[in-house]
Amino acid sequence: MMKKVGLTMIGAVIMLVAMTACSTGGGNGAEAGEKNKVTEEGKSVLTLSIMQSTPYYEALEKAFEAKHPDIDLQIQAYKQAGEEAKAGDWEEYRKSINTVLLSGKGSDVLELIDGLPADEYVEKGLLLNMEDLMSQDDTLKQDNMYMNVLEAMKHKGGTYAIPSGFSLRAFIGNGEMLKDAGINEQTWTWQDFAGIAKGLTQGGESLYAMADYTPDMLMQEMTVDSYSLYVDKAAKKAKFDTPEFVALLKQVKNMYDEGVMTAEPAGLDKQLFYSAVLREPADVINVTHAVFDHPRLLQKPHSVEQTGMMRIIPSSKFAIRAKSPVQEEAWKLLSFLLSEEGQSMPERAGFSMLKSVNEGKLDEIKEQIQAGTYQLPDGQSVQAKDEEFTRFNELLNMADQYSSLDGKVIAIVGEESLAYFSGQKSAEEAAGLIQNRATTFLNE
Repeated sequence: MMKKVGLTMIGAVIMLVAMTACSTGGGNGAEAGEKNKVTEEGKSVLTLSIMQSTPYYEALEKAFEAKHPDIDLQIQAYKQAGEEAKAGDWEEYRKSINTVLLSGKGSDVLELIDGLPADEYVEKGLLLNMEDLMSQDDTLKQDNMYMNVLEAMKHKGGTYAIPSGFSLRAFIGNGEMLKDAGINEQTWTWQDFAGIAKGLTQGGESLYAMADYTPDMLMQEMTVDSYSLYVDKAAKKAKFDTPEFVALLKQVKNMYDEGVMTAEPAGLDKQLFYSAVLREPADVINVTHAVFDHPRLLQKPHSVEQTGMMRIIPSSKFAIRAKSPVQEEAWKLLSFLLSEEGQSMPERAGFSMLKSVNEGKLDEIKEQIQAGTYQLPDGQSVQAKDEEFTRFNELLNMADQYSSLDGKVIAIVGEESLAYFSGQKSAEEAAGLIQNRATTFLNE
């Protein structure tokens, strides 16, 4: 019974601020005067703050309380399921969470949505490091978990956020056309990419490295992939007015000027690469075969300071408030999220954090392909070799790219780089404007 989900916006803020009600109990992280709340039935009250209710959270509450009947999980949702969330709502939610956390109060568990300064919360000691809780939890089998995903999301060696699942930004190539291209995935840069693509596309045909992809979109994606190189979040400094970033702008423009890349759509057999998000196991086939009959998953071109592994995009991230009086109950919730039952919930979005869950779904798809019964979303049949699944699992187990980034900074890169690509400004001027606007935003 969903008795707590879907509080009104004002009510949610009031509940967040008023988490100082007293009752029996306590906890290692409880601040002075804050005690564990209990219901009339004697259940420990555990609060979870989220931006918007979804069927996933409704199912989560029901399943978790069935597993732990001594805990009353109260979900404080800023917006109800199905209710339209406007841009201003997200900002108001972020402000309310920020206010109550900085005051030392708030929900026991909170969803770390984009835009919340999670790193700053860690530095101020507001979030709990769950490293010891995880290592001591014998219900979790770490050899069945994607520890590389958790490792990528650590902050200064500590685990402050647990994802319910994740998506992956993948780089996909035309396996047939690239088989003799001599790509060294471990070391190739965007300069190497441009050289290889130029050599392969200069055959007199309308062949492109990437199609239906504007230069400002490419700059935004490059910035996301290398966010930590351009933004020092802790110091609140941007690094866009550097010779390296200016050179990257010029290189991207040159690829479009020379016809290596195009912003226009092209035929399915007229491009060499494309970038796409894999949101669930079925996308390992559905997305990769949407453009190429023989797709090849590749490491993306990257700077020498990084790898080109698939970028990790958490579905939802959850943290425990450091001063929550019910840290034990809070960890039980996150442990449940990582359990076989929690990860197998059909309402949960994204790839699972458990290898067994993902591999089970991929094996089903593989069996259907072998039987000739699997169809792509457009109804077409598909042929895929076992090597495609092997390659995906290999890259998944090595995925290490993750950045807690600000969408506003990425938008600034797109807006100001477009002025350069359209000929309105020089590369140096565009980089300077990106630098100034990003610096102003980071210090707001």
